[in-house]
Amino acid sequence: MNLPNLITIGRILLIPLFLLVFWSGRPYSIQWAMLVMALAGASDIIDGYLARKLNLITSIGKILDPLADKLMIAAALTSLYLVGLVPLWLFLLIILKELILVLGSGFVVYKREYDVSANAGGKIATVSIYAALFFVSFGLPAQNLFLYMAGIMALLSFINYLYRYYCFIHRKTKS
Repeated sequence: MNLPNLITIGRILLIPLFLLVFWSGRPYSIQWAMLVMALAGASDIIDGYLARKLNLITSIGKILDPLADKLMIAAALTSLYLVGLVPLWLFLLIILKELILVLGSGFVVYKREYDVSANAGGKIATVSIYAALFFVSFGLPAQNLFLYMAGIMALLSFINYLYRYYCFIHRKTKS
């Protein structure tokens, strides 16, 4: 266990806090919860930077880091959908994408055959989803544009992961 992994575990522990704040019913609870999500996002940047800078990249970190992102996105997206701020199409697209990626990643990690660490497309999709959720939560202008961008980036990221996995399987069957 190292500092970047501890920060990642801290991000996972922020998810119940996010839900508690979101569903508290207090004034501006949604916006306060989004600030908890922003804290998780900032700590994601910090743990990734420290892991690379201090050469502390670990196998468990490669699994926990994207899992922390997926769990926070699932909590925020589901909550925002349930209060009517996120459309059904985006909710289903992102939740199904994340579920398939988690199940697929779990399978290939179990088989120890494929590196499932995040790539640039996945990171861009995550940032675009976070941005869309913020725009919606705070009622900012252009929120629909950000929702569509998040949907497109999520779909492109998913296609990219499928293509990478297909190339891996195709290469493996040739050997």
